[in-house]
This record gives sequence, structure tokens and C-alpha cells, in this order.
Amino acid sequence: MKLPNVVIKHILYATDDSEDARCAFAYAKSLSEQYHAKLTLLHVVPEFPDMVAFDFGIERSIAAKKWFSVKKEYLQKIKARIADMLETEYDDKAIGINDIIVEKGNPVKMILWVANNEKCDLIVMGIKGRSPLEDAMMGNTAAGVLRRSEIPVLVLRNKKNKITEQR
Repeated sequence: MKLPNVVIKHILYATDDSEDARCAFAYAKSLSEQYHAKLTLLHVVPEFPDMVAFDFGIERSIAAKKWFSVKKEYLQKIKARIADMLETEYDDKAIGINDIIVEKGNPVKMILWVANNEKCDLIVMGIKGRSPLEDAMMGNTAAGVLRRSEIPVLVLRNKKNKITEQR
């Protein structure tokens, strides 16, 4: 059997800013360097319950527009916070992230949508398994992405920070 040539040009790193996601980032960064691949960071904010506030005396469409603009500003603030964190914690110039995307919605659907839309070749993400039951269930987001993804998915769990540094 002849093995296919693995070509990775674009990696999607999906993060919820957890310890496990940060562990997965080390792998995403390393793979992007080894393959000279573009690296995109994605953070999905779970959809807020659709509670369009009905301000007394304001027409419904105006209240809806006001609510959606608040959501957009909120997402922009998250993106700015992530960019600041990358600069301070990881030395922005050294990490090589090409793009930061912040979306709202169902995390599984958004990860798959962005991976498809950005034409990614690999998804890298962390998983939070703490007990045998949680390990078996794997976590809703990771399991959903694994089940539905048409591209390879690398799922990692931080084992008490046991990432070894290169010697």
C-alpha cells in the first residue's frame, strides 16, 4: 500500500481559551511551522439566548438592531482581547498566527463552517476530559467536530502540562 502524500497548507486552531486549548496551541504552532502552513485562530462565543430586549416605547425592529450591534461590539472586544493576549503571553511575532476569527453560534457548526470557508486542511483543538465518564463522552464540541468533519481533526488533552520542550 502506497501512503498518500500529506499536504497541510492551512490549519484551523479552535480555542475556548482553556488550559487544554492552550496545550493544543503548541501542536498547532509546531505543525504550522513544520508544514509552512497558514495558522488561523478561531474562538466561538456560544450563541446568546435569543432575547431581543423590547425597550418600552421602541419599535421591535429598532430594539433588534440595537441588540445585534451590541453583539457585534462584544465580538470585536473579544477579538481585541485575544490579539492583546497573543502579544503579551506568546510574543505575537513568534507565534505566526495569520488570522484571528471570533464568531458567535454553535461551536461545532461554527468550527466546521470556518474550516470549510477558509479551506483548512486540519483542525486542532483541545478537549477537557476529567473523569472516565467525561473521557468516554469526550466533550460535546470535540466529539461533534470529529463526527462531522470532512478533514482531519487533531484533538489534544493537557496532561498536567506534560508537553516537553525541545532539547
